[in-house]
Amino acid sequence: MEPEPQNYFMSQTDLEQLEEDILRRLSAVDLTSVSINQPIIAFALEKYLEVLQLAPRPITWASDGDHAQALAAASVLVPASEIINPPVDPESDSEFKRNDRVWEQARERAREAGHVRQLDIVKGVVCWHPVLLSVPWRMYERRFTGDRGRRTTPEHIWRQAGDALDYAARALSEYAWARARPAEKDQQKFENIWLPFVAAHEAGLLLFWITNDNVIALTRPVIKLNGEQLHSDRGPAVYWPDSGQQYYFLNDVHVPKEIVETPARELEARSMLREQNAQVRREIVRKIGIERVCRELGATCLDRQGDYELLLLDLQDGRLRPYLKMKNPSVGVYHIEGVEPECRTVAEALAWRNQSDLPPTVLT
Repeated sequence: MEPEPQNYFMSQTDLEQLEEDILRRLSAVDLTSVSINQPIIAFALEKYLEVLQLAPRPITWASDGDHAQALAAASVLVPASEIINPPVDPESDSEFKRNDRVWEQARERAREAGHVRQLDIVKGVVCWHPVLLSVPWRMYERRFTGDRGRRTTPEHIWRQAGDALDYAARALSEYAWARARPAEKDQQKFENIWLPFVAAHEAGLLLFWITNDNVIALTRPVIKLNGEQLHSDRGPAVYWPDSGQQYYFLNDVHVPKEIVETPARELEARSMLREQNAQVRREIVRKIGIERVCRELGATCLDRQGDYELLLLDLQDGRLRPYLKMKNPSVGVYHIEGVEPECRTVAEALAWRNQSDLPPTVLT
């Protein structure tokens, strides 16, 4: 459990050491395995309720994102305007505005150290699911039940959530802010508000909601990585243990389950043509191999220009359609995209794709 703060007035050296310690702790968090420490998370949430001057309330632990959303949908949430930023005195607020650049830069450093990019991808696929309730949706319209309909929309629910990493990053930003101003300011409130969330992030907290009756806590899922990318070619890359909520990723791209679990030799090249998302198409091609894709689709090269080829593919539906084969410089793999049927050269295909006669290197 996070210790109570001892030093209320800190020197520049103390503040610098605290900043380094926070960055080190956030960087050391292992996303690939989750060992939840509920007492440490509970301590941070209890301290936060104290700062907000809210009465203590029990914690309800959600088993996964869908469970958390269902719990929040069935609860009366304390508005985000009352919980995102605890009240500050006018003098501190004015001083903050004068040092907001220092504050924001430190916050971003902390978020990056805490793997914000990977966690943002996870939150992007977990949030905004339709709310499944046991009664007809129309019964939740505001004309029947006050603001019930508004509260049960996914957008409203997820926007009310407190973000553990973002709150942990506030600890670093507050210390950096204090170091950029006269040192006589009292640091106790910063420690009481934000520092416990550094430990809570380490302990596995992802998001939380404060309701009239309880606090709903959603812990971090297991996140499989290939280097810095969400990736698993053997199963789900994001999942909560003991939960059926799972997400499949290849090289940071959210893909359908069957693309991951079907062996490459059994994947049909034609499945790539049915996929609307260009990134998912790229991962299908990467898994199957560009040579096999071209062979199975009877590719004929119409034109070649550097790393680009304009291919004529047999769709086996009575049509031959041009596709642009290109190499993605950021990931070093080839993918193909359909272009206007009248295109007969790489230059025409690029101009149609980019809506310009300029090559991509000039456009970017």
